[in-house]
Amino acid sequence: MTPRLVLAGASGYGRLYLRQIAALEAEGLVRLTGVCEIDPLDPEARRLTGDRPVSPDLAALMRDADIGIVSTPMHTHLPLAHQVLDAGAHLLLEKPPTPTLTGWRQLVDRSGDRAVQVGFQSLGSHAVHRLADLIRSGALGEIRGIGVRGTWSRDDSYYTRAPWAGRRTLDGVPVVDGALTNPFAHGIATALALDGSTGVDDVHDIELELLRARDIEADDTSCLRLRTRNGTVVVVAVTLCAEVVREPVLTVHGSRKRADLHYSEHRLVIDGIEERHRHDSPLRNLLAHLRDPAVPLHSPLVATGAFMKVVEAVRTAPDPLPIDRAWLRRNGKRVDVDGVDHAVARAAERLRTFAELEVPWSPLAGVARHGWDTERLPLVVPRPALHPVRTLGGVVVTGEHPDDHPWHRGIGLALPDVNGVNLWGGRNYVPGRGYVPGELGRLEETGPGELAWCDSAGGVLLREHRRTRRRVVTGGWELEWTSVLTAERDVVLHSPGSKGRAGAGYGGWFWRLPDLDPRSVRVHSPDGEGEERVNGRTAPWLAVVVDDPAGAWTAVLSGPTDPWFVRVGQYQGIGSALAWDAPLALPAGGRREITVRVAFYDGVRPP
Repeated sequence: MTPRLVLAGASGYGRLYLRQIAALEAEGLVRLTGVCEIDPLDPEARRLTGDRPVSPDLAALMRDADIGIVSTPMHTHLPLAHQVLDAGAHLLLEKPPTPTLTGWRQLVDRSGDRAVQVGFQSLGSHAVHRLADLIRSGALGEIRGIGVRGTWSRDDSYYTRAPWAGRRTLDGVPVVDGALTNPFAHGIATALALDGSTGVDDVHDIELELLRARDIEADDTSCLRLRTRNGTVVVVAVTLCAEVVREPVLTVHGSRKRADLHYSEHRLVIDGIEERHRHDSPLRNLLAHLRDPAVPLHSPLVATGAFMKVVEAVRTAPDPLPIDRAWLRRNGKRVDVDGVDHAVARAAERLRTFAELEVPWSPLAGVARHGWDTERLPLVVPRPALHPVRTLGGVVVTGEHPDDHPWHRGIGLALPDVNGVNLWGGRNYVPGRGYVPGELGRLEETGPGELAWCDSAGGVLLREHRRTRRRVVTGGWELEWTSVLTAERDVVLHSPGSKGRAGAGYGGWFWRLPDLDPRSVRVHSPDGEGEERVNGRTAPWLAVVVDDPAGAWTAVLSGPTDPWFVRVGQYQGIGSALAWDAPLALPAGGRREITVRVAFYDGVRPP
């Protein structure tokens, strides 16, 4: 029996489905029995629909149907999809399936034994299937990462074509119509499918840089980075404000070979050798699956969980930040971002975010700079650190080489005593003698994000893996610092506090503030306000409020389970103390992780 089909949505992308249905009818593979549409059909749609019923009542149309296609605005997907499933029919749901992860879960639970296909056109490309085989076979070598670049341009009419266009919500209902979740959704879904990471729990460490050149709610220029269950780093860098329009490319960075997938053109280039492949549409694949269940669906609803986790991250993220108008250029009905094509390509190639690449129009690009100390001063151990660090409003919140402690610099890791070796600077604390000259060690960079902490002769004491991340939070931005220390040999970490000097357990993660009037600085924690109430105590959070004529700002720290080291009166510094009042011993191979998050806000925030 020829499957009977109802199409919901005959305009926009639904028009392509209507044309495809007409072609499949000519092959005798399907029979259109109705069209659900709230607006009058235009001449082409009337011709393709013929004498079939047209009605806004999808439930009524589905009474005699075997398949329902929902190709309507995303915020209407869920109720219409439920109506298809409630009729006992199979479902083809255009991407993205739903605007919320909760709605997706409801749909998965509701689907039962019905076939539910999501309209990710790219997953029907045989170029994608061929690339997946190459990855699984190891032909590309170890996969170092997957990068997706997309440079499209949308003119003014794109954002006026419908009330939901470019919106995050519409009348209180989630829409999430941004560059990542709608036009470039295929790039995300294809990368996840190629990695075999399609479940909700298969992706983590989602980082988003959502930006907008236009005066819209949603993002039009963005960068996504995540890590899959396989450890694969995926970066998707896209814009709808390109200088030159090019089709998107997905690059698999292998240790042996490189593969460039032009997924919208079904082309695969492996180390410069091009292959062209055919493509099966989601509808044709669904029909084949219904005829023979041994034919797998290319994009079953249950296999879009990882993609939906990304959609949920975008939906719940702070509003996209505007790109400074100095970088925008009006080009007829288009808006171009200067240098965006190059930035998108670099991000996908290097698997870095716009901010990490210091792209000048990224609001997060100038907030923190990680680098080595360029000055050589007595009693200072040169170390890489973050300096200067700024609020989004440009207020500098770090200091460097102050007269009171020249070895203090920005935000970084500082270890005053590892097996008696000073790896910070200044003099060494010795009980009964105070601060006396001692052995100063040194640091060596052994790879990206990899450091060796050595004694004065170059013998390695500790190895560090360091990662810093930046993300936008509502009203400001957040730094996440993670250091994993691994002992090269048996080591003991001390502080003056662990050697008997009360209140001086410094050593670990450390932030030197700029020189400030102590009266302008307040510190809070759940234990109370003031240096005496917070220094040396563990607390889930610590707030620093600076009301300075040069610029007021607030910072909220969280993460460490170690005691906080806090100075306000003598100088201004905040730290996480690894050895507050007792030494920290690490056997050879032993590890210690330090993670600190700091959210920076302009202005004085209330407690």
